[in-house]
Amino acid sequence: MRVADQQIYSNLLGNLQRARLQSLNAQEQISSQRRVSHPSDDPSAFGQIVLDKSALSQTTQWIRNIDFGRARVDAADQALGQVQNLITRIRELTIQAGSDTTSPEGRETIAKEVRQLQRQLVQLGNTEVAGQAIFGGTETDVSPFVITSGDTVAYQGNAETQSIAVSPNQTVQILLPGSSIFTGSATNIFNSLRDLLTALESNDRNGIQDGLGNLDLATAQISETQGTVGALANRLQVTRDALDTATLTISKAISDNQDADLAAAISRLRLQEVAVNAASQTFARIFDTSLLNYLR
Repeated sequence: MRVADQQIYSNLLGNLQRARLQSLNAQEQISSQRRVSHPSDDPSAFGQIVLDKSALSQTTQWIRNIDFGRARVDAADQALGQVQNLITRIRELTIQAGSDTTSPEGRETIAKEVRQLQRQLVQLGNTEVAGQAIFGGTETDVSPFVITSGDTVAYQGNAETQSIAVSPNQTVQILLPGSSIFTGSATNIFNSLRDLLTALESNDRNGIQDGLGNLDLATAQISETQGTVGALANRLQVTRDALDTATLTISKAISDNQDADLAAAISRLRLQEVAVNAASQTFARIFDTSLLNYLR
């Protein structure tokens, strides 16, 4: 076989192999719906995809942090609403107990209901989300409030706040410790209820009036806490919205660099199939002709 024939075969075979490879690449893009799957497909785009996917993973983690925080803030908001309702009911009973028409026996009966309401307040103070106490500061594995003796309630948590990361250099507070809510600077709600119960059972009308004043302080204290929790919820929502927008932007950038144009890929596949068939036929015809010439 002459050298010229070998060169022709090599060129034709190379063209055929390239056409087949491009056809396979088009088929892979269509099946995977990705234009870039390997660094060799487009080194620059592949590098940007890696960076964007890392950013998307971090943003997704921050969103999970916010969802973690929102569950606790929402639970705190609901619990505080119930606390306020209980305090309102205790205040109504206290006003009734302070009336001239209420007998000592009537005040003892009121004391029984107040004691049950106090127990409900303790339960609300021990509210949990996913097995974690939300009013214990960073002591989430213990019940923040316990009844130690009689009607005395002790706080077992700490005064630390809980925060979550929402960006490389930003954290958002998600909870307030129970010490600032129930035993805050204005009044110790549980101590006030303990003293109120003593006054009711001992028919101490002056003590009952003092209890009424403490309940007004408790109402204001819980209202202030509700405002703080509401502000935390709003901040978490605003941050979540911003992260959702960032997620869409990053996802679109990844898609623009990575996803295949299916219409273009299908068109390329058809062209390459034509090229493969043409190269195969040309290769076969020349090979057959050359072989006959060689035999002659």
